Amino acid sequence: MPKAVQFKPNSVIYFAGDVDDRVFLLQKGRIALTSTDIETGKQVTEYIREGEFFGVKSALGHFPREESVMVLNEANVLAFSTAEFETFVQTNTRIIMKMLKVFSNQLRHIHRQIESLLHSEEQNNPDDGMFSVANCFFKSQQYKAASEVAIRYLKLYPTGKHVQEMKQIAQNTLVSERVFGEHLATVRAGIEDGPRRAGGPVGNDPNLAYTLAKGLAGQGKWDEAYKQYHSIIEIGDSPVLGKAYVGAGQSLFEQDEYVRCVQLLTTFISHDPKSPQMSEVLMYMGLCYQKMDQNDKAKAFFAKALSMATPQIAPKLRELYASCGG
Repeated sequence: MPKAVQFKPNSVIYFAGDVDDRVFLLQKGRIALTSTDIETGKQVTEYIREGEFFGVKSALGHFPREESVMVLNEANVLAFSTAEFETFVQTNTRIIMKMLKVFSNQLRHIHRQIESLLHSEEQNNPDDGMFSVANCFFKSQQYKAASEVAIRYLKLYPTGKHVQEMKQIAQNTLVSERVFGEHLATVRAGIEDGPRRAGGPVGNDPNLAYTLAKGLAGQGKWDEAYKQYHSIIEIGDSPVLGKAYVGAGQSLFEQDEYVRCVQLLTTFISHDPKSPQMSEVLMYMGLCYQKMDQNDKAKAFFAKALSMATPQIAPKLRELYASCGG
């Protein structure tokens, strides 16, 4: 007999990569599946409706889960073993035909994605974004920021296609009268020793990564900005860790990755519940729930954020709170 399981909001039923032979049926509640699009590399979110099965392909095929499953509202789920599920569907041909139709559509979609990847002439270069940011900073005479981005580029991409331009940006910074004095030694070290010192203090400097992330965010390059913000989170405790979480949350929100945003910021709340950035963290969580049509939960987050907000963010939070019927 299948086992009835109750899950609380924000709990995870399973993660991508887990090995599990169970098949699940959502009886009541709201659940989101997040997976990676093989064509774009971006996260895709789907929502399970009541009465739908999930986890079928990986359980029957005995391969790791392809998606992570997060509970949005309190949910009641039936968990079938593989044998129990096979016995169940054998008595219900309607379910078999429905699943075959779904799998057929998924296979056609995957086939189109693979064809697109095989015939695509466009090659995405991850170092292009950093070069664009450094060039933008330099042209606007923000020499310190331009130099920091150039140094980080030389650390990450010592053989990248923009190496010479980045060295030139850093060298031009050196001869400018407006360059910051105490940073000269760091700039020279980054130019001369970049590839050899990769992973050293400059390469792992969260302040440099934060400067780069802000520049990318300012250009609307949210995916690249998220990667830089997340590199700060991976480093661990630093003066800009809280700001990095806010930036990463904003980057996910701007990409419509609401479930991932909530997961990330929930982790930060448990890590540092008294953070000065807490009002912004709660605001983005509220915005995510609002986008997921959970106004009551969004309203609660906006109210909590408003209770600790700074004068700069308070007007926006009051507006958001009112939009939920507050």
